[in-house]
Amino acid sequence: MATPASAGWSSTGSGGGAASARVLPTGNTPTASAGLGSVTVTWAASSFVGGGAVPSYVVRRFNAVSGVEGAVGAACSGLVAATSCVEAGVPTGTWKYSITPAAGAWRGGQSAQGNTVVVLI
Repeated sequence: MATPASAGWSSTGSGGGAASARVLPTGNTPTASAGLGSVTVTWAASSFVGGGAVPSYVVRRFNAVSGVEGAVGAACSGLVAATSCVEAGVPTGTWKYSITPAAGAWRGGQSAQGNTVVVLI
């Protein structure tokens, strides 16, 4: 799989120019802990290859038995700017989470799925 990257060029007038590229990394494997009907997901911050903090993350939830992806609740959906979120209203079952670094519409690699949590309502 190719690593996502972006590039930029600048010129300092006549003659040579400079180019730089920023690469989004693969996400860090998250840790999850379950409460009654909720799951707290935490992960280590990621940095662009070469430096600079990744601005946000995409959180994904998977059924630990079937591997089927489920819809993530509001506090963990979309782009999450923190390194943790609490998903409320999680259905009863066994779940695993993964993290993908994001910068706007640009995505890094999806992390390995973290530990299994059991949610009871």
